[in-house]
Amino acid sequence: MVDGLIIYSLFKFINQCERLVVQMTNKKARRTAEKVEESSQKTDVVSKPWWKDLLEVLVTLALIIVALQLLFGAHMTVPLVAVVSCSMLHQDDVIGSVSQGISQVVWPVLLDGSCSYDASPKWRDWITERVPGADIDSFPLKSGFSVGDMILVMTPDGKGTLFPLFSAPRVGDVVIYKIDRNAVANEPIIHRVVGIVKVSDWNVSGIEGTIDCFSKADYDNTFIPYVKSCQEGRSSCPYKDYPKGGSFSFYITKGDNNQVTDQCRGAYYRGILPVTDAQVVARGFWRIPYIGWFKIVLGRFLGLFGLPQVF
Repeated sequence: MVDGLIIYSLFKFINQCERLVVQMTNKKARRTAEKVEESSQKTDVVSKPWWKDLLEVLVTLALIIVALQLLFGAHMTVPLVAVVSCSMLHQDDVIGSVSQGISQVVWPVLLDGSCSYDASPKWRDWITERVPGADIDSFPLKSGFSVGDMILVMTPDGKGTLFPLFSAPRVGDVVIYKIDRNAVANEPIIHRVVGIVKVSDWNVSGIEGTIDCFSKADYDNTFIPYVKSCQEGRSSCPYKDYPKGGSFSFYITKGDNNQVTDQCRGAYYRGILPVTDAQVVARGFWRIPYIGWFKIVLGRFLGLFGLPQVF
């Protein structure tokens, strides 16, 4: 039902945009004449003014945004993001392979880097080995996605929606999170949750999935004190966004097309800390292939940043 509503709304919006473009680019006003037998006069039929179509487009767009916010509750103005990397690309994804091929041609102009298949072992094998018993087939976006895709997102914590449709975050979810102060990257990142560390009253109370290169002691002695330092207003605080109390969660995240987790790799992701739930702004759950390329082109050449980009 929700998918049908989204598709209907998008098609209606596109239809109105097409009608607006036709009217605004038509140099001659369309006129039709009707011969009236009694007076032999012609009546000009004037088409709807272009500004009315523009108003309809804007109203429709506003209604779509409001409806998506009420339904999905993402902590974002527009619950859609454009993907600008291949960190979630799967080798068996036919749709993604098309965008991956395009990226090889356009990346010097439109992207900050080219796309390649990097995961070894494959993401399913990685999850199976480190998260025994994980029901991979139930994971959201289990087929992955690629550069140029648009992702529809929802509430990061299961709250803030008109209807209680979504659960709290769990292993396997795809989340969008803001990075901490130590990381080299600037853009939000959209990757899969592979581990969750739950903290209650400043103590680790549970671990789900994998924490990869870390141990429980790392959370007790380093990461939990980091959050404390932020709440106390110390200059040593490494987080831009952090929990407000002593009970919260840390997330370990990984791109399906990456060999290791974000928190345990170097280079571009050097310094990323375990992600607190305060950093998570949304969860991805529905893929719209190729539409993100429009945002990438506009963002690069025209400087229009209406929709956020994620790596």
